[in-house]
Amino acid sequence: MDKPMFFKTGFGVAGAFISWVVGGLGLAFTILLGLMLVDYITGLMAGYVRKELSSRIGITGLIRKTYIIILVGCVYLVEISVLKSDGVIGDGVVIAYSVIEFLSIVENGGKLGVPLGPLKNVIAAIKGRTEGK
Repeated sequence: MDKPMFFKTGFGVAGAFISWVVGGLGLAFTILLGLMLVDYITGLMAGYVRKELSSRIGITGLIRKTYIIILVGCVYLVEISVLKSDGVIGDGVVIAYSVIEFLSIVENGGKLGVPLGPLKNVIAAIKGRTEGK
């Protein structure tokens, strides 16, 4: 099997598994996956620009993101099978993680030297920090 075919097959199997675990890729979960990808890429960019790029940090980040995907899948499974709900709690968890990913993307932009303007104050307020800290 050639490399492109191997990667396509691998991504197809991984996507099918994730879809099976969470009962289908709903909009909220799809957005979370996209934000995770953007966060990882912007993290690599920030690490490169700051000369702090480390494969260990990158792999740790991927492991954390994989754990979040597994955790979200478990929340959906428990909610649907035990609570007999329609995924509202799971969607809430996904939205919470999406906000965290978005904040991380904005912080990565700050590390890249991108002027954040009012977003800087919003993030500081969300994280409970003042500008002097």
